[in-house]
Formats: sequence, structure tokens, C-alpha cells
Amino acid sequence: MTETIELEIEGIAQGGDGVGRLEELVVFVSGAIPGERVRANVYERHTRFLRATVSEILRAAPERIAPRVSPGDHVPWQHIDYPAQVRLKGAIVAEQIRKFLPNIAVPIQPVIAAPQPWGYRNSARLHVDGSALGYHATGTKTVIDLTDDPLLLPVLREALAGLRQLSFAGLINEVTLRASAAYGYAAARLSPTLPADYPALVRLATSWMASTPGLAGITLNDEPLLGTTHIYDELDDVVFRLSLNSFFQVNHAQAERMVAIVQTALAPHGGRLLDAYSGVGSFALPLARFYDEVIAVEAHEPAVHDGRQSARDNQIQNVHFIAGVAERTVANLPGPFQAAILDPPRRGCHPALISAIIAHAPARIIYISCHPGLIGRDLMPLLTADYQITLVQPIDLFPQTPHIETIIALQR
Repeated sequence: MTETIELEIEGIAQGGDGVGRLEELVVFVSGAIPGERVRANVYERHTRFLRATVSEILRAAPERIAPRVSPGDHVPWQHIDYPAQVRLKGAIVAEQIRKFLPNIAVPIQPVIAAPQPWGYRNSARLHVDGSALGYHATGTKTVIDLTDDPLLLPVLREALAGLRQLSFAGLINEVTLRASAAYGYAAARLSPTLPADYPALVRLATSWMASTPGLAGITLNDEPLLGTTHIYDELDDVVFRLSLNSFFQVNHAQAERMVAIVQTALAPHGGRLLDAYSGVGSFALPLARFYDEVIAVEAHEPAVHDGRQSARDNQIQNVHFIAGVAERTVANLPGPFQAAILDPPRRGCHPALISAIIAHAPARIIYISCHPGLIGRDLMPLLTADYQITLVQPIDLFPQTPHIETIIALQR
């Protein structure tokens, strides 16, 4: 039987759940906001804590607003007004740093809010189940049929609307959409069901592009199907060539700010820069003009190919991309490096990479975290190796979600 509880929500947890107490137990409540009293259904019980989801708001917080998307599993904070989202994200970062790095002296800067709380995403990965097209429900493989997604840039919303007018059931199981924020067009990547019905897929692509003026190309997995196989976008005056499966920051305006923050924090003045987990070179290429040489290490080979092509297109000759796993590759690179950028995926840095960075002993390091709970784990070895934190700058790339990016600068 479902266990229902009532409690006051006193705080916010890493991951975005409200936090309350039931006698000696900590309760993490999804959908709750600090300052509320809620009735919640418990779905997971442990010795010291419970996990629950809101079933009824008994006393709403003033920051609670009406949801815009229903169902909205991919926008789990849409019920919180945006200024409050920013404050809560700052609280999450501060709590995690004070918990795991209690002795740092530098103040945590206020979160840099996004200029557009909606309509900012330049990419989307949508799943298909029969005629249902949308995102997976949280923790499941069930596809939530989505008629529209106001998180997306307008050209991607138009592409989504165009596809929904067509018959795609049985032909595809996944669609990746990518837009150029700088140039205002989009391209799509289809993953077909097997065996692929190639003639039907060509008809689908032709009809889709005909009804969607902003859609410039469609690929079948990574093979050309119709139109362009990649897009171009700009970041800090560098034009990037982007394959449809290469990573690029989803929030273009905030990505521009990140490049500026990293440049200021590094105070570059020549020498060599190491960019680990470099992707297509989002930092390596814009910062190349400040260094004698930049080494960009990335495991995803399509991203390396894009980075090399972008370097050629922009006539940047001092950036060298290496295709390889960061923790194995960096240890074997010849030094010295004057600076290093670590921008790992959500799982954080591999310990072997941190050890390799310590061995190279760059004077300045930029560590970029998209998981506040791992900041302490990744940075403690650097602090032990005589690095000091000089900047903690959270920046919101993902409005309507609890995700938060944090740029941390260290100096030896």
C-alpha cells in the first residue's frame, strides 16, 4: 500500500528535491519547494531517509507557479518561478561545497541567470514508440507523447511540429534535432527501426523538409539522407562545424558567457593550454589566440573530426586535437602546460586524470562541473597538491531543471 505522509519542506537537495524531516528520517520530496507544507506519497524507504513525491500542496510557497508543460518530466522545476530557481541553484552549489570543501576561503559568486528561461535549447533527443514522440518518463523507457516543447529554440519547435504532422510510426525509434543559434536553421538525425525501410524514410524526410522551411538536412544515423549532414554555429567569433551527434552546449547565450569567464580566470599570456574533455573545441578554439599551443583531448571521434575541421575553417593552426580517453591520454602528453581546462561529463573526472594533471603542474586550472555533488571529490586531490580555489562561479545553463553548471578556477 502507498504510504502517505505530511511534512514541512525546509530545504533543497542536490538533484532538485525538496527536503523535510519525518521524526529522525530525512525525506526527499520531488515536486516540493522550501517553505511548503505538503502531503507526499513515499515510494522508497531506507534506514535513514525516505524518497517521496508530492500528492497535494497543503500550503504553497509564494514561488510556486502554474506548470507550462504537461506532462513535464523533462522540466521538473517548471512549477518554480525563475528567480527562485536561480536562488535554489545557488543554495545547492553552496551547500555541496561547504559540505565537502569546508575550508575554502573564496566566496561563492551569485548564480549567473539565463537571459531566456524558455526557448533556449539548441538540441533535443526525442524517442519514438509507435505514434508517440517525446522524452522518456523519469526512470523509465516509457515515451511521453509531446505535442510541443517550449524549451527549444523556435526553429526546433517548428521542426517538431512538422514531423508530428507526418506518419512516422514503425519507421524510426529516435530523432535528434540540432539548431544553429547563430544562423537560425536546423538539421535532424533519424535512427530507423530495423530492418530500415529506406524508400519510406526518404519519403518521410522529403515531406518533412518540404513542410519545414528551417530544416536544412536529415541524416539516417550518420549517413546522408537529404540536405546537409551538419550545421554551423558561432561561439566567441569562431565558426563551429557540428555533426548532429557531437556535443555542443545547449544554451548558446550562456556558453558565450562561459568562454568569457574562463578566459578572464585563466588570464592567458602565452605558453601551452591543455583542454581535457574538449568536445568540438568550445574552449580550445576561442582561447587559441591567447596561447602558443593548445592540446585538446576528446574521446568522441566525430567531435574530434568536427574540431579539426573548425580549426581549418577558422585558420587556427595552433590547436591540436587528440582522439583519446582523457585519463589515459593526458598522462602520456609531454609537458609543460601553463594552464588546463577540465570539463568532464556528469560523472566527473576520472581519478587518473586528476593525478595526471597534478603531475603536469599547470599554474592555473579551470574545472567545470555539471554535478555539484562531485565537486568535492574531484577537487580535494588538487587542493591537497597545493592548489587554491580563486573563483567559484555557478551559471545556469538549464532553466526549468535543477541542473547547474559551476566554473571553478584554481591556482598553484
